[in-house]
Amino acid sequence: MRAFMLAAAGLLLAGCPDGLERQSHVSKLRVLAVRAEPSELLLQPNAGLPRTVFTALAVEPSGAPITIRYALCETLSGVPSAQLACPGDAGIDLDSDAGSLSATLDLADPRVLAFALANGGIVPADAGGLLAKGIPLLVGFTANAPAFGNADGGPPAQQGSLQVLNGFTTVTVRTGAPADTNPTLLGLQIAEELDGGVLLPAIEARPELQLRPGTTVHLIPVPGPKDDPSKRYGFSFFTTDGSTSSLRSTDTTSTGQPADIWIEWTTPLLPQTVRIWVVVRDGRGGTGWIERSVAVR
Repeated sequence: MRAFMLAAAGLLLAGCPDGLERQSHVSKLRVLAVRAEPSELLLQPNAGLPRTVFTALAVEPSGAPITIRYALCETLSGVPSAQLACPGDAGIDLDSDAGSLSATLDLADPRVLAFALANGGIVPADAGGLLAKGIPLLVGFTANAPAFGNADGGPPAQQGSLQVLNGFTTVTVRTGAPADTNPTLLGLQIAEELDGGVLLPAIEARPELQLRPGTTVHLIPVPGPKDDPSKRYGFSFFTTDGSTSSLRSTDTTSTGQPADIWIEWTTPLLPQTVRIWVVVRDGRGGTGWIERSVAVR
């Protein structure tokens, strides 16, 4: 997926909460990322029309059940309006299993082909070299979850009370090969500081790991090997409580120098289990993530 004139904060126009709440703090329904697998739609001779599967990192701290509806938007130009009815009248619903956070975009879908024929093509036949560079297709989604649900997802605060979150992402269709490969995260390490700023050896975050309230630690993502060494990885950090020093980090500075990818996180003052999510993006449309939990005692 490619950012394509969407918000510079990532691939979504929805993952940020309303109001002044910190972007890194997850207290309600959020869509932190959407991944396409494969991350691009490649048009190749004699290979048939491609397909990809979208999966959302959709979270709700109470554990309320989440449903997502996806649609291919019938527009190609400009930044999408928040009022664009996609999913809705301006979109083609994508196939998904009931209760799934995933859906499939298949360019061979008769509905997609019919739209292409009626409108000169989602990817115009006379794209004039644009296909070699890649043309982004806009996909909208709507996520729903009961409001103020219990840990088991219910009952909601009142009958019919829902959290609703709308957003957009893109996937690139192009010619040529190979396709971009989604990045992976192999782990998330946590390192505490001794007096004097010396870091203790990093350990893997896990539910059994106990940290003291009000302690500042380093969150250190562990990415998998890059399929292309020239890629620059960006990381986004989200937690259900505590305070982070930054929403993002990167492994490469603007001048091409290696950069520290860790951020600082101060644990909450009240005992609890905190969920942590880290999203990695490769700047070319590839997305990956990892979730961990730690106990604050």
